[in-house]
Amino acid sequence: MVVATSIPAAALFPDVHAVSPSASGERESQSLEVTAGGFEIVARDGYSATSIEEIERRNAAAAPARTAATFINNPASPIQWPFVTGVPLSDDFGPRAAPCSGCSTFHKGLDLIPGEGTQVQAIADGVVRETGSSDTGLGVYAMIDHVVDGQRYTSVYAHMQFGSLQLEAGRPVTVGQAVGTVGDTGQSTGPHLHLELLRNGSDPIDPFAWLQANVQL
Repeated sequence: MVVATSIPAAALFPDVHAVSPSASGERESQSLEVTAGGFEIVARDGYSATSIEEIERRNAAAAPARTAATFINNPASPIQWPFVTGVPLSDDFGPRAAPCSGCSTFHKGLDLIPGEGTQVQAIADGVVRETGSSDTGLGVYAMIDHVVDGQRYTSVYAHMQFGSLQLEAGRPVTVGQAVGTVGDTGQSTGPHLHLELLRNGSDPIDPFAWLQANVQL
């Protein structure tokens, strides 16, 4: 395993004061299964009816993240995964069959599917380069610049929920800080986080391989 250290954002951005993460114990993950029974809600006395499908959608959005043994996060590491625990993956970095009309045949990132509404966290200290909110492309997204072992990287978090973005361009960010929540905005085929990692701010590399090598366990 390659051990990496994150250079504080202040080393690249003089006005930024980096905050070192404090060591803490492992976080426990809980799960809750919500099952819709064979019932319907009937409108009476001015109350509106709610379909079973809508109830299931709301329950799914409110439920805790789905977990999987895809990776192990360390909340004390200067570099971390975008979620506090391992989550399912739906698409890897590299060549692929385009999953939708207009989608690329080379996937520049990693798709993670912990469930709609799950909090996304910053993978390292840095400074917010750019944010956006759109019905097309990356949807609701944030881009954060980092310096790791003297090398500049940019992490991209895309397709988050409308109204969930917690960052502003030009502001410093610490590892583990909330970025937004998993959504289905922009050019997306379902709720997921599209995570990209750009070396030197523009060259896409495999986020999974890089995080596997750099998150300290």
